[in-house]
Amino acid sequence: VAEGQAMAVFVDYTLRPTGKTLADAPELGDRLKEMAADSNGSPVMARAPLLLQQSLLFPYTDGLSFEQAILVKKGAKAAFADVLANPPSSSFEIMNPKAYMAHVPVPVLRLPDIHPLIDAVYTPYDVGVMGALDVRMLTELFGGQQMASALAPEWAGGVYYAAQRKSAVTEAEKASTASIALLYYSRWKNADAARSFLRVYASEIPRKDSGVVRRTQDEADGNEQIYSTNEGDVLLSISDKGVFVSEGFELPLARKLRDQIVGIQPEGPLQTAALQPHELSLGLAHTLSSFGIIRAALQRYTFEGHPSTAR
Repeated sequence: VAEGQAMAVFVDYTLRPTGKTLADAPELGDRLKEMAADSNGSPVMARAPLLLQQSLLFPYTDGLSFEQAILVKKGAKAAFADVLANPPSSSFEIMNPKAYMAHVPVPVLRLPDIHPLIDAVYTPYDVGVMGALDVRMLTELFGGQQMASALAPEWAGGVYYAAQRKSAVTEAEKASTASIALLYYSRWKNADAARSFLRVYASEIPRKDSGVVRRTQDEADGNEQIYSTNEGDVLLSISDKGVFVSEGFELPLARKLRDQIVGIQPEGPLQTAALQPHELSLGLAHTLSSFGIIRAALQRYTFEGHPSTAR
């Protein structure tokens, strides 16, 4: 919001001699966004990983688009003072200003208590939300910019959980991605989008893993894809509008995790509720987890110190 407002002021200052403003020339904002996203003029930016590119540009490009949409629809007060008084809570709202203005709840998925299933073999490593911006980057990385632009608006929530094998005891073993098992569950606005995302994700497996062999004989039905890789089993599964991904968890465990996660998701209209944290460190843990960056000590605090909260 801050960078988007700054860009809006800059554009209006530049347009002053013409007598126009950003609100009068919506096509200008789109053009500026395209120019900012074009890395051809910056060799350093062009060589940077997509995550860094998007993280650096998102506040300016999508921030400007967000501010412009509110400017055009509701005027300057709504785009500046009102947005600062009631800021968006996620990349979803920045990327979907109409949803922000309509107070559409941000999609949130639930993660059940999976500790009884994994604690004997794994220790918590990371947990978080895969937001709209994360999905756009992931899809662009795996399927290209056109696919990302088409799929990102169809996202309807996502959550991931990573665990490390307790058998990884040396620093080298802990540093290896082979010691990490990951699950990721995403929901989509329609079944076609879910299938498209599954195809995009499946196409990337041979590119990021070695020794990939598809085990069709182990697949229960047409909704599963099962692979062996150098880092363990991979299960891709689709159910209506949901896509479940497991990498590294053994197949029987992956199926149990899938069934628990899919089974706990609400099916009714999405509603939101807020609870003010009573403890500073607990509030910090929740804030960090919402960004998907909770790790080591904070995670142990959340899962072991306050198990009822984590569950």
